Amino acid sequence: MQKIRTLLLTGANNHDWQRSAPFCKDLLEHSSKFSVTLTEMPSAALEDAAAMADYDLFFMDYNGPEWSELAQANFTAAVAGGVGLVILHAADNAFPGWTEFEKMVGLLWREGTGHGEFHEFKVTIADHNHPITCDLVDFRLWDELYHRLVHLHNVPYQVLATAYSDPATGGTGRDEPVMVVTRYGQGRVYHHVLGHVWPGNDPEYKGCTMITFENKWFQRALLRGCEWAATGQVSENQTKGES
Repeated sequence: MQKIRTLLLTGANNHDWQRSAPFCKDLLEHSSKFSVTLTEMPSAALEDAAAMADYDLFFMDYNGPEWSELAQANFTAAVAGGVGLVILHAADNAFPGWTEFEKMVGLLWREGTGHGEFHEFKVTIADHNHPITCDLVDFRLWDELYHRLVHLHNVPYQVLATAYSDPATGGTGRDEPVMVVTRYGQGRVYHHVLGHVWPGNDPEYKGCTMITFENKWFQRALLRGCEWAATGQVSENQTKGES
């Protein structure tokens, strides 16, 4: 089977991209379904329009300076033309005011969005009929739970999983989306709202560890979302800790 050719876009983030991006690259490649090129200079990489034809999937672990106009145009055209897109956690904070990017994501971190404490919570599968979630079960993990993501540009979106944002941990008292899909032209977009890790490795504060990424259900959901975004289908996935 031909591997899914993936460009992992990183190099800047308010989260610890220097750990999360290599971890995700290894996770995807360990599944044997993906070949991954990781770039820490996404604007420069995306300026090569001819190279965009080499990829089936963009994986975005980036929240930093704006890309060049040429990079934005090439990225927009590629996703509209059918290249899949995965948005990981704080990547939904990126590029306020770039309308086409906001249309890709649909629900974004914008003014009014927040989160409570880093804590353990339950993820509830809301749609068991979608290819990403049809074989997933409810699970628990330690993570940062975004609340009040902002819906922009009337983009249709589908929530595949939610988590209760508990007021006791600084939450909203309502279910918040943690796995979301949208479409942009011919491109499928999977928004994996989960995925917090701060710099450092303080065992007293799990938000500085890789505990979220090490959760096998987090991994399984992310792998399934990546495969669906690239192909529209999902086959059996393996997480890093499983044979």
